[in-house]
Amino acid sequence: MAERLSRKCIFELVWSEPMKNLAVRFGISDVALKKICARAAIPTPDRGYWARKEAGKSTPQPALAERPPGMADEVVVGKGASYWHEQWTKEELMAPLPPRPEFHEPIEVVRERIASAIGKVSVPREIRDCNPTIDRLLKEDERRREKQQASSYPMSWDAPLFDEPLERRRLCILDTLFLAAAKMNGRPAVSDREARRVQLTFYQQHVCIRLDRIKHRHNRGYPATTRREPDDAKLSFAILSGAWSETERIAWQDDDAGKLETRITEIAVELILTAELQHRESVVRHHQWRVERKTLLEEEERKRQLEAERAERERRKRLEQARIDRLLKDAAAFQQANEIRKYVQAIRLVQQQGCDSSSEALERWSKWALAEADRIDPALGGGFLKAMHEE
Repeated sequence: MAERLSRKCIFELVWSEPMKNLAVRFGISDVALKKICARAAIPTPDRGYWARKEAGKSTPQPALAERPPGMADEVVVGKGASYWHEQWTKEELMAPLPPRPEFHEPIEVVRERIASAIGKVSVPREIRDCNPTIDRLLKEDERRREKQQASSYPMSWDAPLFDEPLERRRLCILDTLFLAAAKMNGRPAVSDREARRVQLTFYQQHVCIRLDRIKHRHNRGYPATTRREPDDAKLSFAILSGAWSETERIAWQDDDAGKLETRITEIAVELILTAELQHRESVVRHHQWRVERKTLLEEEERKRQLEAERAERERRKRLEQARIDRLLKDAAAFQQANEIRKYVQAIRLVQQQGCDSSSEALERWSKWALAEADRIDPALGGGFLKAMHEE
């Protein structure tokens, strides 16, 4: 069964015993365990490490690196881990809550670590080291261009998208950001063919960005003929709150202080840092969800116990009433049995006084009547205890 463990815990485990032995505990192969560690940036012993250790040779152990931005600290290990998606059992949710999440590394330290990792970022005038995503966009544009040139009736809706200087500049900025993000495991995904909205994935976090020209709003009082875009069209870059959101977490744009290219290093750092911010926000939200979920489950359990106690009281009340009803019924039956016996005795006495005591009919009747009295008498054979035994 899959287990949820911290990176530190897994790190200590893989350095405490050979991975082949450890993998058996989780029901997976040592190769699969090594891949899980690689995805979680957890260093593992190299081949021959344990042999050297048994031989008494020097076996230095590396330190566990800081968690990369956007990576979860908990790792799911074991059979079925690839299908695990926030599956929490009731026992886990009802367990004592961990303390409120705290992050030992201040966010400013994370920002400095990112800046050191990506270095100084600059946007070239033309795309040189093309990111695969940008390369795909350019190849699609080239196919449009060739199709336009080969067609006798070019279609404007399928014209090349990135021939304009502003669009080429946009691609240069995106390509630069993609290459910078790749240094921290950022993987871009473009959903629209113009690449105006892009999602970058950093481990478990998805950062959504928008890079587009600034939309100018015109005053309603002016005639339509006077409305025109400025010759020097400008770009705006924003990190959005979500894939389908228009809310901006932070934004930059071309202005009098300079173009986006002059702030590209700051933009790249904030882009990667957003993955860490989103991770921390999600951890806090998840902790709050667990608090609320546990409270709800405890309330449901309290109601269930109250209902069970009420049902038990009702059952006991019905049982007690049934005993009383049975007691009254047995008492009435006992009285009827004695009345029958008295009646038989009186009949016999009358018959004896009439000198007809040898009548066979009287004897048969007397036996039958006394047998019926014995049958309904709860005192005979412990019949009065039968009800309690059945309960």
